[in-house]
Amino acid sequence: MKRSAYILLLAVALGSCKKSFLDQDPYGGTIQSSTYYSTLDEARSATLATYAYIDYNDWWQTQWWRQVSGEAASDNEWMGLNGGQPTAVQATHYTLNPENDRLEAQWIMIYKSIYQFNATIEGVQKAPIDETAKQQLLGELKFLRAFSYFDLVRNWGGVPLITKTLGPKDNTYERASAKEVYDFVRQDLNSAIGVLPNKAQYSSTDKFRVSKGAAQALLAKVDLYTENWAEAQTVAAQVINGGDYTLETAFGDIWKGSNFNGKESIFEIQYQYLTQYPNLGNIFPVASMAGTEGGWGYFTPTSDLENAYRDQGDSIRLNWTIMRHNFPVVGDPANPSFNANPAQSKSARFNRKIYIPRGERTPNNRYSKDHIYLRLADVYLMHAEASAMLQQSGPALASLEKVRSRVNLPTDHTLTGWALIRAVRNERRLELALEGDRLYDIRRWKDEGGQPVINSIFGPNGSFVKYNTQVSKDPYETTNLNEPQDKGAKFRAGTHNLWPIPTKEIIASEGRIKQNPGYN
Repeated sequence: MKRSAYILLLAVALGSCKKSFLDQDPYGGTIQSSTYYSTLDEARSATLATYAYIDYNDWWQTQWWRQVSGEAASDNEWMGLNGGQPTAVQATHYTLNPENDRLEAQWIMIYKSIYQFNATIEGVQKAPIDETAKQQLLGELKFLRAFSYFDLVRNWGGVPLITKTLGPKDNTYERASAKEVYDFVRQDLNSAIGVLPNKAQYSSTDKFRVSKGAAQALLAKVDLYTENWAEAQTVAAQVINGGDYTLETAFGDIWKGSNFNGKESIFEIQYQYLTQYPNLGNIFPVASMAGTEGGWGYFTPTSDLENAYRDQGDSIRLNWTIMRHNFPVVGDPANPSFNANPAQSKSARFNRKIYIPRGERTPNNRYSKDHIYLRLADVYLMHAEASAMLQQSGPALASLEKVRSRVNLPTDHTLTGWALIRAVRNERRLELALEGDRLYDIRRWKDEGGQPVINSIFGPNGSFVKYNTQVSKDPYETTNLNEPQDKGAKFRAGTHNLWPIPTKEIIASEGRIKQNPGYN
């Protein structure tokens, strides 16, 4: 059973997901904009309670969407289990329509969370408490709000920018531009950086809380998304050189179930297993595991991803990222020959990073395994990417080598220009596969002609589509056609680079929120 005060607050009840994002009661009704915190303990408890809302504690709605939008809609994963769950298949195969229920649930849940962050910020600001302590709490809350707006803007582009508590009748919101949203995220993160402690300054029971390094790492990622290369390089270097984090010695140590908030971890979403709260826990070890191991069989890695590891001779990360039928599961001696049940699996491959060894499983399949959202290897690769885009091959190669040397891979120090950029991008895929970044990376990256990289991967002539339909001889993917082999063929450049705004939100706004291009 896990630690920390706020995890126990994950049992806060959630409201319905059937209304407009402003037409909602706050979660559990426990945090109101008029709340007056008279003591530091009250303000601190309210702040810790809000951590629960970054992942909404909702098994059946939004946790699922996080994996769909980050990985299953990319070239890293199939939907899996013979293409079940039709609303998720729409996203992964690019047939998504604005009425999709999971899409709407994700939008609403994020805005409900932002309501909580805004309300708690307002309450803490008014509290008659020590100013230094107050500013730290506000820094944590502003990071969480920035986290949520970053999620919104990279999925939908410009969105309504709501920075204070509003009532259901405040129906005057419209979309801010993507630049305005990114600028606000940057503003919140810079404010947080100025007041948050380093991770080392937290007690062992508070390691889950937002640190200065977490705000810096997220800011560096925001700068990558906005192609602010010089700032991304500078901020990433500050995290690397700050001394708060070090790479795990072995890549597999990152994924050990007992390694909570480890030395490489910068920020991770916490989960708790408690028998009295059956909906708590991390959904991915269940949803992303074979039925033979007590899972649901969704989100299965592609042979295209496996080939990327093989092309590099990268056996360490291959084995810790992809479990394959009839192969031993690395790190679990109790599973010497993994049974993927190929008849019920698109690719007969599953995600090792979220796998729970047999000896560590709980009776109700609700697991405490955290989701690592930011870690030091990611920051090294942010630094490498920003440096490569600035045509500074020396710093780029030094950071690239840090990541590759851990898995015993050499680094070609003659790389420059676009060859170096492609090498760094490929390294992000290998290092961070199935962790939730792949779709967003291929959307934001531009090729040598200035076009989004995703445009050449998907579409009827996309490289991933051609591989699967014309080249692949994979014995599982090419025979299990209940999930169509031409995944991504329906992708349309200029439309599917963002998700559609949910139709109900457009209606509720009386037309002030406009749909993304191509979805009307």
